[in-house]
Amino acid sequence: MKHLDYSQQEDWREAGDTPLQSPIAINSEDTYPVHKSSDLVLTFNGQTQYDDRIVGEQFLVSGELMIAGEMWSLERFHFHDGAEHTVDGIRHDVEIHFVYRREGHILVLAIFGDVSNEPINTHIQDVFSDTIDAKILADWLPKNHSYYSYIGSLTTPPLGQDVIWVILKETISVGKDDLSVIHEHYPDNYRDVQDIAGRDVLSVRVTE
Repeated sequence: MKHLDYSQQEDWREAGDTPLQSPIAINSEDTYPVHKSSDLVLTFNGQTQYDDRIVGEQFLVSGELMIAGEMWSLERFHFHDGAEHTVDGIRHDVEIHFVYRREGHILVLAIFGDVSNEPINTHIQDVFSDTIDAKILADWLPKNHSYYSYIGSLTTPPLGQDVIWVILKETISVGKDDLSVIHEHYPDNYRDVQDIAGRDVLSVRVTE
């Protein structure tokens, strides 16, 4: 299937789209600190299922996210070859997006990854060749669940709806072969950072 052309991303916007676009460049010194205890709980169920879409290859999966006392249902996940969000001027090697829904609203959980020189088995390569047990996805989560949060949009069309972003601060390690297969399937598929437009970005420190 033909996928989005990121060289044409300036043409993606439509009249009526939310002005609060994503991704953004996060400056940690300009965020608002919040301290919470055990704020974020994730579960993954069943098997992954490949689903090719114009916006890029997706993996359907079931699971739940409990955050701020609200339960969100996991719909799918995908990868970005080069992180879409930057933090203090740094662009990480990979950004994984888990897309959740609740009563018509969307939340995206983002995880940054950087290539490790050490041998590592993340099972990232496995999802492109076969279905895998969704419980393995828990291994992609960093140990610390502190995060940044703000209101934005999806980073691929449609760009109209406000989306809650939860971006984990701690990065995970991915292998060189993982990055190669992500680049093969999603070559340079990151959207340019968008105007922050006066938005507040929360910096949430989570402790057990």
